[in-house]
Amino acid sequence: MITKGEVIPLLTDASPSFQYDEEVNTTTIEGLQQELKRFASHLISLEFNNQLAHESEIFETIERLYTEGEAEVKESITIGLFETMYEMLSEQHITSEEIGRLLKPHSFKWWKTIEQFNRLS
Repeated sequence: MITKGEVIPLLTDASPSFQYDEEVNTTTIEGLQQELKRFASHLISLEFNNQLAHESEIFETIERLYTEGEAEVKESITIGLFETMYEMLSEQHITSEEIGRLLKPHSFKWWKTIEQFNRLS
């Protein structure tokens, strides 16, 4: 199982242009979600600049986090990464479909859950 402390190093390996804050303790849910929010901003910036589609390893890694991660990892990806990304879409004129088409099956399911939740609220 992938643990909380392994998430940010895996994502950084998949996207070396992301500079994580080494002072944040990502072995806690709060610290991990803080860094995942920063990573969400990084991904939205890549998409805004039409570079995200070229970063396929990111989506393989996110899928791995959903299929191999412990429960707190999956929850953190959904809340810290996906919810934050979804909140940023409209201000950057990016559609949820643009992100959704890049995701793998398990992560896409959770992306759609975030999308449906936000449509209802």
